Amino acid sequence: MRILLGMTSSPRIKPSLASRTSLTKTPMSNETPAPQSLTEWAQSHFTALFEHNTTSASNDAQDDPTPDQSPSLDSQIQAMFSPNAQIFMNHTGPLSVGDFTKQMGQAFGTNQTSVEWKESFEVDDQAQDKTEEGKTGIFAGYLIVTRTLKFRIRAAPAKNYTTISLSAKIAHEPNSVTGSSGNGDDRRIVQLFYTSGVKAAPVHLQGIA
Repeated sequence: MRILLGMTSSPRIKPSLASRTSLTKTPMSNETPAPQSLTEWAQSHFTALFEHNTTSASNDAQDDPTPDQSPSLDSQIQAMFSPNAQIFMNHTGPLSVGDFTKQMGQAFGTNQTSVEWKESFEVDDQAQDKTEEGKTGIFAGYLIVTRTLKFRIRAAPAKNYTTISLSAKIAHEPNSVTGSSGNGDDRRIVQLFYTSGVKAAPVHLQGIA
């Protein structure tokens, strides 16, 4: 007697989506990022400068009037200004970069600082060498810096508003020390006209009709 054995076929396994889909590799880019525009460079540096007292280490004392001379402030100034820059504050000067640093370091006891740019524009240097990276020229801007101070007035936080108008001439300095950002940008401010005025914010007392 012939016995016929049935052939059992193996189940057909469908390939998964992962096995059917080829893996795409993201190419590594070694391209150097494009330099900031003149306005971007100036606004980013001035914003960091005005906010230095909140981002750097501060004194724990509530009403300590010691100027903030942290390394952070010095490095920001070094990344912004030529050592021989001409600086005029409220049409007084020229001041040295060291004197300007002291003026900037006198904002103390601040819990929070906000910078609001109102207007700004740039004028490119038409005589700039075309082989140089990063536009140079003149940047002008108008902004308001709001500082919330550590001390309070009748339980309400004290604030002040600093209105600033500035005009900066920016040029390349190949021998300058690379700034704290480490991006190798050698642009520096060689002349600055800085006009400012401070006004205390009105105090709104709570619970008083």
